[in-house]
Amino acid sequence: MKSRSNIIGETNNLVDNLLDTKKTYTDSVGGADKKSVLIIHGTHFQDQKRRFKMKKKDTSKYFYHHLDRRKFIKVAGSSAVIAGAPAILTGLTRTANAAKPNVVRMLMTAPTMIPGDWSKFEEETGIKVEHEVMKDDIGLFLNEVLVNDAGDRFDVISALAGSEQELIDGEAIVPVDTAQLPNWGGMKDSIKNIPYFINDLNRPDGSVWGTPLAMNADSFGYHADILGEPAPPEEVSWSLVFDDERTMGKSATGTYVYYFSECATYLKGAGLADIKNPASMTPKEAEVVADFLIERKKAGQFRSWHTTFDDQVQLIKNNEVLAIRCWEPAVKEAQKAGMNNFHYATAKEGYMKWMHGCYIPTQAKDRGTIEASYTLMNWILSGAYASAISPLRGYVSGRPDLGAQYAKQNGLGDDVGIAIAEAEAKIANKFSHEDFWFIAVPEYLEDMQGQMDRVLAS
Repeated sequence: MKSRSNIIGETNNLVDNLLDTKKTYTDSVGGADKKSVLIIHGTHFQDQKRRFKMKKKDTSKYFYHHLDRRKFIKVAGSSAVIAGAPAILTGLTRTANAAKPNVVRMLMTAPTMIPGDWSKFEEETGIKVEHEVMKDDIGLFLNEVLVNDAGDRFDVISALAGSEQELIDGEAIVPVDTAQLPNWGGMKDSIKNIPYFINDLNRPDGSVWGTPLAMNADSFGYHADILGEPAPPEEVSWSLVFDDERTMGKSATGTYVYYFSECATYLKGAGLADIKNPASMTPKEAEVVADFLIERKKAGQFRSWHTTFDDQVQLIKNNEVLAIRCWEPAVKEAQKAGMNNFHYATAKEGYMKWMHGCYIPTQAKDRGTIEASYTLMNWILSGAYASAISPLRGYVSGRPDLGAQYAKQNGLGDDVGIAIAEAEAKIANKFSHEDFWFIAVPEYLEDMQGQMDRVLAS
């Protein structure tokens, strides 16, 4: 593996060459040459050079991996090709947007964070929300923000918490003035004490870099009655997904690297492998997990390797799987369709615990739309958002307490308050488990992704 200093040097040479030859490279989504193999976007090379040539000690380990196509593909996934593959960022606007009156634009990485629609926000504030959703892949997200200047086009950006230092180092976001967020105060200690909140959003030095959007602990869905397994809150094993004769050819997992970590959680919890932290494995640990997955894949364990939320929903609804690593909303969609015995697991070995955060792009402050950014972020911390997202998705917002109040005051019915209370109790139980908190850029990310690629190619 090349040293970090070599990667930095190669990147600086790349930027220098771009400046010296005065060539313009853009991505294919913007209509440029589809044969281009560079992922530098736009024409602001002087600004890019200022950003990229940061002091080594101030720069996060994986920042530069997103500036070289070969390195980026290794980090973000073997199918991730920015130039010449517009499908990765389908629909994302590439033109900088001037400020629009009474409009706030948000970039999201998960469609399940949308509270059904934004009609309540628009009704309460008089501001329209325009959102765009990209793949829930931290490498692609960082590339879109740090390289493709997403802040030129969005007033709020959102992704899995844990990427804050990358965004700070890249000067892509500005600190949050919590005085502009009335709903920031009064947040429960159970939320404030979450590791992401303490270490990433609300720093010990008093700086605040983001606000909670929603959080959960991911596990898997399973057909309890067919498999003869108990329903939640009784525990069941991840073996249903990875290593069970009853689900042979009828289980599924995903292609992203964090799904790889969930298999490591199973192996660790079942005593099948010596793994310290499934979220941040050593190269040797990652190799052990890959060897196991390849063996199970060849044995015929997996029906499918999904890549999108819609894939998950369809695999369940079409009765193609008996167990599937998925997002909780996929199980909720199946239950809405009448599959009441398909449950989301209380997993014996552990979970992928996560929080999505909201951030203010630097450009929002520069163009004068930061007031709209704060209005949206404060509403996401309101009772209206909490009362929508918990019943709909099973997630918990930053202010679930306001959700219960809002539901009661607006006559939404007891079911909403119950759903919020159940979601809070669920994550309190799941967050208490040792393994594992999602890490955006683990130390050996390239090795972990490389081993996942080996599994997919086997």
